[in-house]
Amino acid sequence: MISNKRDLGGLKTKDGKTIRPGMIIRSAQLGEAEESDLNGISTIIDLRTIAEREEKPDQACGREYLPIPIFEKVNEGIDGVSHEEKKQQSLIPDMAVLYGILMRVYADSFRKVMTAILEHDYGRGAVLWHCTEGKDRCGMTTALILEALGVDRDTILEDYLKTNLINIPKAEAVREKLLATHGAEMAESAYQAYIADERYLRSAWEEMGNDYITGRLGIPEETLEAFRKTVLE
Repeated sequence: MISNKRDLGGLKTKDGKTIRPGMIIRSAQLGEAEESDLNGISTIIDLRTIAEREEKPDQACGREYLPIPIFEKVNEGIDGVSHEEKKQQSLIPDMAVLYGILMRVYADSFRKVMTAILEHDYGRGAVLWHCTEGKDRCGMTTALILEALGVDRDTILEDYLKTNLINIPKAEAVREKLLATHGAEMAESAYQAYIADERYLRSAWEEMGNDYITGRLGIPEETLEAFRKTVLE
């Protein structure tokens, strides 16, 4: 079984087109994936670190497997927050701050991931990308791909928040456990790290500005147009 898996097919663009089903799919890790879970998928993109991949390897079931980590070490994103935000003292950083740093510091990684998705051979089947929970690295990759297709940000936000259907029960369980062992502040920080929140995505968008994909990432407009022709109907 694959957790937090969504086919993005059916979402509408601002100009009235629709994403074809069975083309672009996002999810959490594939440690428990079975052959039937990957029907129609030809390529898997793993956004996790080496340590995460070793701890829980994907069950790729013979599909093309592309590890393209957004960052290389498990705590690298958190360390980046600590380095740039000297006043941030908690073990778990403010997730809105982290999202902004992700888009600023790891633009090269997002460029590599997006290029793999944009240039995928969809004649062979769908592409699926994932991180561990399917929330942060996967969530921002998804937001970028949907924006590249011309989906409006309200729709992107709505899709992003669907992760809470899966993660809020997990977050509540973690918060309850930590309340007894680490206190209210740590328990609330952990809860916030597990959920998807509108503030996080809006922080990323603020950092991205209005020309992130073709400007900062340098992805050619002709590549985007070819992708749209393939994926939209």
